[in-house]
Amino acid sequence: MSMQLTPEQEQRIRTVVNAGAYRSAEEALDAAVAAVEIAAAPDFEGTQAELEGLLLDGLNSGDPIEADGDFWNRLRAETDSMAAEHQARKPRP
Repeated sequence: MSMQLTPEQEQRIRTVVNAGAYRSAEEALDAAVAAVEIAAAPDFEGTQAELEGLLLDGLNSGDPIEADGDFWNRLRAETDSMAAEHQARKPRP
């Protein structure tokens, strides 16, 4: 699979590499993917290899099923609510 980063994403990667957090953009991206995997399954008690295998199984399980409009409306409402809660918890300067 080929992906293209937005200019903002590229700049964020460059910033962490230039700050010395990672030796290369590839290393920083590997760490980002690992963080996403962990966030996707926070209660998973298996190994990293098992998690990666399960994620690949899911990705290779077939074509995505198109959900109805209600699903997307509920999803949008839930994510909007989560974003509002997160914003409310941020300390104000």
